[in-house]
Amino acid sequence: MTRGGRGGKGWLLLLAGGLLSCMTMSLVLVWCNIERTDTTYFINAELNTLRERRALRAKLEVERERLLSPYELRLKAEKLGLGEPKPGQVRRMGDK
Repeated sequence: MTRGGRGGKGWLLLLAGGLLSCMTMSLVLVWCNIERTDTTYFINAELNTLRERRALRAKLEVERERLLSPYELRLKAEKLGLGEPKPGQVRRMGDK
């Protein structure tokens, strides 16, 4: 009888160990999925920020080109009472 009692305890310990292992693995899996979701969310947020900044940069470049166009510069010069520049008076600024 003692032999059967020990065998029952062995199976109970094995069963308890298996259940504990399954629960631990389940918690690890859930934690990994939560971390993956958080990481995906932050990556998407940064990608959206990058897209917005690129769109804004493109708009600013278009506006810069418009403001530096000869037509706009001529209009500004007329408002300020300036005339056509003489040779050697035109200075170009470098693109940066």
